[in-house]
Amino acid sequence: MKIKNVVKSALVFICGVAAVVGLLVYSSDMIINFGIVIYRILMIAAIVVAIAGALFTGIPVIKYVTERNKKLQEEAKKKAEEEELIRRKKEDVRGLVNQLIIDEPDFAEPGHVLLKYMNQMDEFVERNDKLFTINDMKEFEGMRDIISQAKNALYHNCRGAVNLFVALESSGEFKAEFDKVIEENEELIKNSQNFLLELARYTNEQNEDTDAVTLVQDYASAISQSLRHTYN
Repeated sequence: MKIKNVVKSALVFICGVAAVVGLLVYSSDMIINFGIVIYRILMIAAIVVAIAGALFTGIPVIKYVTERNKKLQEEAKKKAEEEELIRRKKEDVRGLVNQLIIDEPDFAEPGHVLLKYMNQMDEFVERNDKLFTINDMKEFEGMRDIISQAKNALYHNCRGAVNLFVALESSGEFKAEFDKVIEENEELIKNSQNFLLELARYTNEQNEDTDAVTLVQDYASAISQSLRHTYN
């Protein structure tokens, strides 16, 4: 937007408005002196000048404001996308583990242990979804997300292990803390595996009176207990 042109247009608009106001104020005298026809011509000319000035002033300003708002929205969107990318990278536990294995040779062994746990739990989530998809699971619909919750807890533990190594490296203190992570992950894996096993047995027997119902509920409760251990 050229400021000089806008200023000129604004002056034209002001002159046009001033002319219209002047013609209205002195309308009686002008009609007497120049006649109604001349007065109307002058009034129309003044109005045209005012409208032209308004258009040439308003259009560039509106265009500038619109383009600026669009640019600000694009910048805000780009910033939000960048922040989301950073957030995802931070939450990409598997990526963090793999990167730390590359950067820190001492983390290779514990890192591969964590990857093994994550692979197991990912597989459990897939199996759980398939069981609920291909079978009538109304009895356990409220437990459908329990394995996904176990996965989130296990990934939380793995991320904690990454943070521990970054803070403590391969010291004896890290090993002691890492053993706690292993213990919690083993508990989550075991309970999730047993939950799926009893769920499969229930679907095979299709008998609500079987022990499978009770066992499924028991292992779901065990997973819930493991979740409390993880987050507390």
